[in-house]
Amino acid sequence: MSRTSVERQRERSEWIERAESVGPTLREFAAASAKGKTLAPESVAALEDAGLFTMASPLEVGGFDVHPATQVEAFEQLASVDVSSGWVAMIQAESPAMAASHLPDGIGLDTVFGGQFPRVAGTANPEGVATAQSDGRFRLNGRWSFASGIRHCGWVLANAMVRMEDGSRPTAADELPPVVGSLVPLEQVEVEDSWNVMGLEGTGSCHYQLHDVIVERPFMTSFGGVRSYRGGPWFANPTITFLSPGHTGIALGSAKRALDLLTGDVGNRTRFGQAGAVADRGAFQRDYGEMSCRYEAARAYALSTLDDAMAQREAGEPITPDYDARIRAMVTWVTDTCVDVVRFAHHHGGGAAAFSDSPLQQVLRDILVASQHIFVADVAYERTGAFRLGREAKGGF
Repeated sequence: MSRTSVERQRERSEWIERAESVGPTLREFAAASAKGKTLAPESVAALEDAGLFTMASPLEVGGFDVHPATQVEAFEQLASVDVSSGWVAMIQAESPAMAASHLPDGIGLDTVFGGQFPRVAGTANPEGVATAQSDGRFRLNGRWSFASGIRHCGWVLANAMVRMEDGSRPTAADELPPVVGSLVPLEQVEVEDSWNVMGLEGTGSCHYQLHDVIVERPFMTSFGGVRSYRGGPWFANPTITFLSPGHTGIALGSAKRALDLLTGDVGNRTRFGQAGAVADRGAFQRDYGEMSCRYEAARAYALSTLDDAMAQREAGEPITPDYDARIRAMVTWVTDTCVDVVRFAHHHGGGAAAFSDSPLQQVLRDILVASQHIFVADVAYERTGAFRLGREAKGGF
């Protein structure tokens, strides 16, 4: 059922207000998060208490199934204060949503979602191996990367390639999927101290390992498809499309933060040998005007694309492969545009931006790391270009 315009506006106001309410805490502990290589406990508690981890999950498990365009605005607001905090909020909202929508009814769902709303980390790539056992269970082994927020989670959603006991791939006769996701308690996970990076330090996106962990079928999910056991229309999308609001909001929030910094102390500074403040220079004003327009265009493009996509879903229409490619290309283009905006801001930061404690340097490092994510790879442009040209679209994550 579609939301009315009044319901949409009420929902939008509520979730932006929730995101704004945690801003002072995220700002206060941003440096501690970066230094500790994981989000500070105070920031985690603030996000959780504001209900932001429940934003994307189905109503059936205590979530709010917020409209994807509103999710973008909420994540944007969080990232405009601290990009790492926004990133962790994204993961902690989307990972349990994926688990809740794809776990079948039964003990697995009841265990994970039966008490306090869970904190779930995970890795999209199926980097491990799930070996099918004769009793119907699976044995997990492997090493996974980029598990954002794992140090303050209770569960890990690990995707893995399915193999038979002899190491072969399953056949049609085995009636097994090629890839599965498994919900594993954190106490069974070996977390590595591997998050030594140039940006998004506060996300704590460590590697982790599983060694001969046995997983029961009720704790296993499908991977990458559109089948969902619960949740609203948005849950019927492919995985990357479902997750697109998060990455979009993080990119926009990074650009907004950079522009906000330029309108503050940075723009009011003077440079040796130049008359007046940086913001008084015509060249700066021209470039600032252009970058502001590019940010606003990216934002409008993102929101309109997701509004249209959700309207299709609410009308019962499937999102066609060509439109799905458009959504993925949108996320990539928005990210690329926001990288340009942040680079511009850093360029005008002057000598102060050379120091590691510079907010402008921090947001540049953050978005450069975020832009390396597989969800915003150039293959998105190739796929939408192929569809628009009437050519066969090649595969890609």
